[in-house]
Amino acid sequence: MNYLKLPSFRMVVEHIPLKTVKLEKILAEGQSRVASYLDVRYPDGQDIIFLLGGKAVKAGRFYPSGREILTVGEALEKLRIQKEGVIGFHEISKLVMIVIMGTFMFEPTHSGLKTKQINFNSLLSLFIRKRFTGYLELKIKNTLNYLTFFGGQTREGYFSCEVSPEQMEFPVKLMSEMVENADEDGEINVYESVGEGDLHEHAAQTDPARLEGELPDKQEKAKFTSEILDLCLAAIYEDVFRIMYQTSAEHMESREIEAMFQGAFNQAALKYPAIFRGVEEREDGSRLTGGSINFERLLKAKNTLPEPQREQEFLKSINELAFLRISAMQTILPPQIFEQGLRKIVNKITSSRKAYQGNFTIIKFIYEFLRILEKVHPRAADG
Repeated sequence: MNYLKLPSFRMVVEHIPLKTVKLEKILAEGQSRVASYLDVRYPDGQDIIFLLGGKAVKAGRFYPSGREILTVGEALEKLRIQKEGVIGFHEISKLVMIVIMGTFMFEPTHSGLKTKQINFNSLLSLFIRKRFTGYLELKIKNTLNYLTFFGGQTREGYFSCEVSPEQMEFPVKLMSEMVENADEDGEINVYESVGEGDLHEHAAQTDPARLEGELPDKQEKAKFTSEILDLCLAAIYEDVFRIMYQTSAEHMESREIEAMFQGAFNQAALKYPAIFRGVEEREDGSRLTGGSINFERLLKAKNTLPEPQREQEFLKSINELAFLRISAMQTILPPQIFEQGLRKIVNKITSSRKAYQGNFTIIKFIYEFLRILEKVHPRAADG
């Protein structure tokens, strides 16, 4: 099992074998710390036991396929009985404890956002616009890292990697660099706010009504989740349109490419005027170049449509534009250049399908796109 490294201010006890550990001595050591956690690594999983002043208050377990909340009793019982594994003792702040514990206690607003499949700056802009309060979790190279928000503004960052004091002053910049350099397995989970009142074992489990007024309205939460999905889709299509331009640039002048893509856009806009009105322009009204689309405007237009037809209209319109552009490229570009570009597009769509295989909304768009590619080139979607 690949064990996860969590943020830690200081490792008080290095990972030592369970068969030699004196648990009561570690708990006594914890009494001098405001907040801390035990990182217990078994052959089949990883338990995190959170301590306040040396007293265990919460526990959670990581599995290869996920995580779950545990009772303190069952976590300590396993720790006392099981002798195969290692244990470490880490000092943290109470705020870090609240953030990490929340990932065990609550379902994320959105989970499994692949760092290579979403525009991180667009996600941050959404947080600002929504005045988001909560945090995001970045999982990268078996480490968990956190960025907290209040009312849309970033607060603190908590990182598992070594961070200099200068970097800690600009946690957004550091997180952005980490996202940019993440490998294919890097992913982001988004969590709504949790508070200090949820620190105690009984808080969220025996009195769910207590939390009802503290959690975001269900409709608002669903809307927020939908907008995050939109950002995922926008990032996929932005990459596809970028590949189209780069491929065309191998054979055509920029003005010829603009004319080709503009012609395709005009056809799509005639068919779907409500979606495509003005999305080929910047906010100041000047025209975008390189076949780019103002996705912020596009998504705003989509969300003005009546809800029953919103997703289907967006699905049809964006894939119609992609089809028209690919068809134009096939007509004008030499076959070898076109097929090279088509293969890059297929690779992008295939990697997106793997990244979001559990997400029905995104998969619908991807399968529709693959059907379009098959129309253009029967073997295109074999990947």
